[in-house]
Amino acid sequence: MKAFAWRFPLCLALVGWALARCGPWVVEALLPAIAAEIQWLDNTYRIVSLEVLPRAGEQVVQIVVTLARCVVLPDGAHCGDPRGRAQVSTLLGHVTLPMALTVSMVLAWPASRWQEAVWRGTLLWPALAILLSLDVPMVLWGSLWRLHVDAFAPGLWSPLLLWMDFLQGGGRIALAIVTAGLVVAAGRWLSGRPAGAQPAESRQRGAAPP
Repeated sequence: MKAFAWRFPLCLALVGWALARCGPWVVEALLPAIAAEIQWLDNTYRIVSLEVLPRAGEQVVQIVVTLARCVVLPDGAHCGDPRGRAQVSTLLGHVTLPMALTVSMVLAWPASRWQEAVWRGTLLWPALAILLSLDVPMVLWGSLWRLHVDAFAPGLWSPLLLWMDFLQGGGRIALAIVTAGLVVAAGRWLSGRPAGAQPAESRQRGAAPP
């Protein structure tokens, strides 16, 4: 834990610096995957644009949609003008911060052998993909859905809106920490070392002399 205590701030500073410089490019490369997930989850909308834009001194991910079909709510179907457009956005940092936190924790946690480090590096990429899929696409989709709920069915209970509120209330940080922990634990297990075991060096240092 002592090694992690100084490694983590250093890794977070380096990864954060890199994402601060390259974040817009990284997120722009992810936009097709985000759009594909939203369309797969809900074909009610036709995506007009999904892009990274500057706004009030910050970078945001903005989506603009039109209705492809009627929105069905408990009080009935609502068919708006297909020429009308709706737009919602989320901060660019909502994409990059969880990624930076997960990567930094995985890099900072000491590995007992090289096989464990290789497994971590291998598992990190799909873990980041899952982390992203549970966050930003859901927030953008939920923000669009909330427009209809607020207009036609205020107070409607929706798992999507609950998940979005959880993420927006700090849940994305918790999700990033859990993701990093799972990558570290899986790397240890796949390398043949129990998740709760200590490195041999630590056991030797902690052993009392005869």
